[in-house]
Amino acid sequence: MNQILSQDEVDALLKGMDTGDVETENDSLETDGEYESYDWSSQGRNLKGNMPLFVLANQRYAHRLKNSLSNALGKMVEIDAGPLEMIKFEEFQRSLPLPTSLHLFKIEPLRGVGMLVIETRLVFSLIEAFFGGNGAGAARVEGRDFTSIEQKIIEKVVNIALADMEKAWKDVHPVKTVFVRSETNPQGVNVMPPGEFLISVKFEVELKKAAGNITLCIPYASIQPIREKLSGSYQKDESEQDRMWISLLRQRIYESTVDFSVDLGKSNLAVRDFLNMKEGVILVLNNSFQEKLLARVQGIPKYQGYAGRYGRKKVFRVANTLNGDAG
Repeated sequence: MNQILSQDEVDALLKGMDTGDVETENDSLETDGEYESYDWSSQGRNLKGNMPLFVLANQRYAHRLKNSLSNALGKMVEIDAGPLEMIKFEEFQRSLPLPTSLHLFKIEPLRGVGMLVIETRLVFSLIEAFFGGNGAGAARVEGRDFTSIEQKIIEKVVNIALADMEKAWKDVHPVKTVFVRSETNPQGVNVMPPGEFLISVKFEVELKKAAGNITLCIPYASIQPIREKLSGSYQKDESEQDRMWISLLRQRIYESTVDFSVDLGKSNLAVRDFLNMKEGVILVLNNSFQEKLLARVQGIPKYQGYAGRYGRKKVFRVANTLNGDAG
């Protein structure tokens, strides 16, 4: 038989649960490795295998940047492209040290601002190599800002990296990179909302024994207009697109309607006769029934031919077009 607790009994039960006098069962789910957390904010943003042409562009980028830096330094540089990763902008900001070598650039005609980050230890290895050293990276930044000379060298590397990016993307989707500015404090870079996603790619650079990363970040929203192209979807060539467009245009033209009229003849009237004209008056036309009549399309003279009847319908037989072609 069901019993209903009084208010005093309910209060006593709740007090006992708070103090621990009343034991409660723990129904929490025990994870034994069969479960993993799921981030609902990243739903639909899985990049694994979804954009093979993006991966291809990064591989080409790594190859071009390797050759360009090797030629600029006079030393062999090895660069490998990492996988595509998705990261929130606020997480990306927190992951960068102080100072950092962060460079903003536009990706025209795409919207948004991209970021190029050169790892601090790699910066000093490259600077050392530019000045004839072995690039072992013995220098330490120790929290100071970059000097003017160091900034000039970094700027040269950034210009090389942006130029190679344009070349690597040329066959995938032509873009033009426009340098905006450089920053050493990542907290001063507010180019998008904190919760927005970035597509991040790390390029591991090895110079002698020293190694560091150049990280390329592109806003996820920036590539949305070309997402289908980067996924490797079938793209029709221009000639096929032209044929389809012409076929569609021809079909629309065939379905259009036009005004078609035939000049049956002319007659000269005196003003008196015109004013006295009434219903039933017969006008004598000045052309013979054997002469060709002029037909107009949308008011423009187009054909010559003969008027007549076909059954109960009035018809017009085309004799020729006005350019002389036979009808």
